Amino acid sequence: MTRPFARSLAVLAFLGLAAAVLWTAAQSFAASQERSREYRYLSEALDPIDLPARTVAWTAPVRPLVRAVTAGDQALVGTALTEAWRAFAAASDTGETALLADHFAGIALGRANLAAQEALRDGSRMVVLEQTARPEFLHLDGSVFQVSASAATVRYVLRDGALTHYALTLDDVRTTLTNETTGWRIFSHERTGSRDLPAQARPKLDVPRLLGVNYYPAKTPWRQFWAEFDPMVIAGDLTLIAGLGGNSVRIFLPVADFGPDPEGESNLENLEVFLDLAQARGIRVIPTLFDLKPGYRPALWAEDVAYLRRVLPVLAAKPAVALVDLKNEPDLDRDTQGAGLVDAWLTTMALMAHDISPGLALTIGWSSAEAAPDLVQRVDAVSYHDYAELAGTADRLEKVRAIAMDKPVLVTEVGASSYTLALGFPGSDAAQADALQDRLAQLASADGVLVWTLHDFASPDAAAVGASPWVRRLQSRFGLYDATGALKPAGHVVSQAFATASNTP
Repeated sequence: MTRPFARSLAVLAFLGLAAAVLWTAAQSFAASQERSREYRYLSEALDPIDLPARTVAWTAPVRPLVRAVTAGDQALVGTALTEAWRAFAAASDTGETALLADHFAGIALGRANLAAQEALRDGSRMVVLEQTARPEFLHLDGSVFQVSASAATVRYVLRDGALTHYALTLDDVRTTLTNETTGWRIFSHERTGSRDLPAQARPKLDVPRLLGVNYYPAKTPWRQFWAEFDPMVIAGDLTLIAGLGGNSVRIFLPVADFGPDPEGESNLENLEVFLDLAQARGIRVIPTLFDLKPGYRPALWAEDVAYLRRVLPVLAAKPAVALVDLKNEPDLDRDTQGAGLVDAWLTTMALMAHDISPGLALTIGWSSAEAAPDLVQRVDAVSYHDYAELAGTADRLEKVRAIAMDKPVLVTEVGASSYTLALGFPGSDAAQADALQDRLAQLASADGVLVWTLHDFASPDAAAVGASPWVRRLQSRFGLYDATGALKPAGHVVSQAFATASNTP
């Protein structure tokens, strides 16, 4: 055996051992994450929310009441209604009906218990998303409060994990609450009428071909982005994108960063700054909502609608917004959360987003072309990600276009890692450039293509990409710019592809 051959075998053995170690670590992490998902399944529905959103809006009574309703009364009763319907959704979902006694009393408690038990047995669910309430009666001693309300309510049925029935209605309801020692509880509740949520005219997506990148700052990616928002860094990065010939950028709006608290208010202001900076450079923005959302349990859907009411008006007011991505890769959650539950949540959020901001175009960022046909009737543009084999990229695009109902088709994530373990395995700068050149050429007819991502990252966020050491190493080298700020060969390829696409009708 020659020495060079022996060295080659040694290197291959080392690579095999290293890959095996990383794979074993990845499998261990995956198993631990699956266990944590099971524990979160119950706790997400039942744990108290530090600062619950206000899901009840008030209108004035039609006539003077014997006791005037104060802002404090509205806040307390609004919170009681929000928490009661959240508890009902949780009880229906988990079977934990004991918690209903904290929110219902008398006739309503008995009916809520029976309804929750039946829902658990037959897979039916009822979720009250939000209400517009009008005081009808407040007892002189403050012990009884009656309201009439219009309640946005979802009813759906799951059979063997699949969504078999879905309806979103505006219910006319009359609710009577009693003021007990522990606070307001629902004593009686009746539905007096119901109608479908009014259909909104959908906007025709009229934007140029979107060519751009997915974006986080190099030093503050994922959960650090909004927490350490730096307009100067962002302005410089947007200028880099424009310099590459890009006209668009996709960003992410985590649920935790846009809550009903001072931090959330500050981040909404920073979001406006970002959109203005992009507008000044001729860059259109695709904000992706509900990023890093841990689950889809119906007990939290009212909170999700409140998130839409906070964020969407800001986006609707800014011309830089091209369209809104409702959720990043939700199809990947179907195995752990249930396909029917994920689809019911997506349908609900799409309908509510249309109702809140009808002028905003919506899409869903599916993880693959195979998932792209799902819910096509609920979106204004079809988008998917393509990290599959290079061969067949163009065919996948054409198959998606065939089911897109004449809506624009965008591929909002493509990319390749330049991470090298040794001897160009599994990637390299040159291999990354070649892969992107091939992929972009095959997607030349798409209505938009966005590359993942602008920068390499020193330490990808495990909460976002997973704790697998192998995946984190790969994710660290998807950028067009390396850790020193130098443009990689892939960046040159992308710039050339953008220039060609911009000059192609």
